[in-house]
Amino acid sequence: MTDVGLPQWHESYASAMAASDGLKGALARLGLPERSYRSIRPAVTSTGRPYVYVGILNAGVVEVITAVLLHLPDQDNTGSRTADSASTTD
Repeated sequence: MTDVGLPQWHESYASAMAASDGLKGALARLGLPERSYRSIRPAVTSTGRPYVYVGILNAGVVEVITAVLLHLPDQDNTGSRTADSASTTD
């Protein structure tokens, strides 16, 4: 495990913050109350990788998110990043 330098940590934290704010904004646009997603927050590993901690979500909130995601058009041929291309290891 390598500790990350402060400048890289700040950059990674800013990335994680932007991602967590984006997710919170998307959930707000779905009409979900802030209390249903207040556990979402930025996180940075000791190696400097940005993450978003989602925490525990109410089952009803997850059902709303799932319903919306299942109705999105397939983006595999658009060049957009898909879940398969996202890194899941640290």
